[in-house]
Amino acid sequence: MPENQKQTGTGGSEIIRSAVAQAIDVLSGQLLKKAKDNGGGLTAPDIRSTVEHFKEQPDTILANLFEETWLQCLAGAESAHWTAARKFHFERIMVKCFSSLLPSNDEIIQPGRHLSRRIIPGFIYALQQMMGPEIYERYGDRTTTLVDTLRAVHGDEFTWNEVYGDPTCQDVVEQVLVDIAHHFSDMAKRRNWMIDVVDAQMPATSDDSEKAWFFDDGAFHALMNMLYSSLREQSQDPVGLRDLEARLGEEKVAALRILLDGLQIDHADLMHAGRL
Repeated sequence: MPENQKQTGTGGSEIIRSAVAQAIDVLSGQLLKKAKDNGGGLTAPDIRSTVEHFKEQPDTILANLFEETWLQCLAGAESAHWTAARKFHFERIMVKCFSSLLPSNDEIIQPGRHLSRRIIPGFIYALQQMMGPEIYERYGDRTTTLVDTLRAVHGDEFTWNEVYGDPTCQDVVEQVLVDIAHHFSDMAKRRNWMIDVVDAQMPATSDDSEKAWFFDDGAFHALMNMLYSSLREQSQDPVGLRDLEARLGEEKVAALRILLDGLQIDHADLMHAGRL
């Protein structure tokens, strides 16, 4: 590529824009040469034949341009992939908390047994709203640091099981769930809010079984019970409860217990109303 035409943008659209502009320059040069050879004029057949030759028999400059553009696009796509991947480490460990309720790739979603994967955007958005941007970013940075460290330690042997099983990961998940517990002091109100948020964020689908599935009262309770199953178990054990209070503080654990009690009461109320 000529030095005065180096790529100025890094995005895919700018790479393609630059390549097209350079190809047009080459075509313009060929047309100008044809015109000069014809004494300064061009006929319609002259233009047509030059363009056809340009398309069918690219010269060395064009061949190099196409190759370099392709390599730049590949590099840009790879960079975008890893940039995006680094952004979603925290989201991945939070979704892992209820992944056993998600259908596998070859399963048809079954109401009462599964949660749709389409709730993930809404679940993440709800977390962002309850945590606030600064706290959310802090947990994201902490998770990214953990994943980068484990990748460096394990190299090609790295798997996400190393992340899920790491005490730091488990600590992040626990702290997040306890931090947001105070938002559930009015369980019915928060349930309705989360149903609205998830419903608004769920992407469209052409799958008939997915169309028939809704994030409703039962799905909300399935999600919450799975998220808080470990913390419920710890809080019901006197030793585990004291350990939680020592690590997280009595105030946060009190909010956690209000959430857990609220889930039971809300579930009973919904059962009594015939909504479950």
